[in-house]
Amino acid sequence: MSKIRIHIEPGKITDTVSLEEKEVVHKLKNVLRLKKDDELYVFDGKGEEYLYKIKNIVKGKIYIEKVGRERKEDIPARRIALGFPLTKEEKIDFILQKATELGALSFIPFNCERCVHKAPSAKRLERWEKIIIEATRQSGRLWIPELHPVMEFKDIVGMSFQVKLAASIKGTGAKRVIDTQWGHVLIIVGPEGDLSESEESLLRENNFNFIKLSEHLLRVETAAVFAVGLINHLLAE
Repeated sequence: MSKIRIHIEPGKITDTVSLEEKEVVHKLKNVLRLKKDDELYVFDGKGEEYLYKIKNIVKGKIYIEKVGRERKEDIPARRIALGFPLTKEEKIDFILQKATELGALSFIPFNCERCVHKAPSAKRLERWEKIIIEATRQSGRLWIPELHPVMEFKDIVGMSFQVKLAASIKGTGAKRVIDTQWGHVLIIVGPEGDLSESEESLLRENNFNFIKLSEHLLRVETAAVFAVGLINHLLAE
């Protein structure tokens, strides 16, 4: 059986924990069929993971007891923030899941001239958070990426980062641009139909470097996920 992990917020991780969330209890008890004395791992999303053992299972609750800390990891020195435009819901779900698996440490959804979708509801934002947490759990990461509120394009380009990149078919090959000494990097991908000329000018005014991801036009979700994976790979070389 593969390693079983669940997420619990840092302030709720104690020596003994009562698991009561229906989805979690159902999965552990009825899907994974865990029993008393079985082990599982709890990560707090802030760099720590603990080994727990099941002490008791009753209707609707599972009691677990801490055995010890299994892993601890400082926040990564290499931090990739992904800025992406508001687009179809299923595309954003895909971006959040796959870019989390590939190492993004923060997400910044933004509104721009060619965005045709409205700002997400509170319920939708809650779903996005769950997707990010689940992708963190599944991929074995210890740090849960931060999800920023939706920003206007002019505000995201003005944010302070060590390095600011924008994906563009007219840009320079990523390998020729990326420096392995970089730490805090923002990469922005545009919407279907690309960014407007005025938005591209704004990027230049705010010291963005344009990088080419492919010789071909990419969908928003393809560009976003590939950009994170490529940058993370090149920074690690």
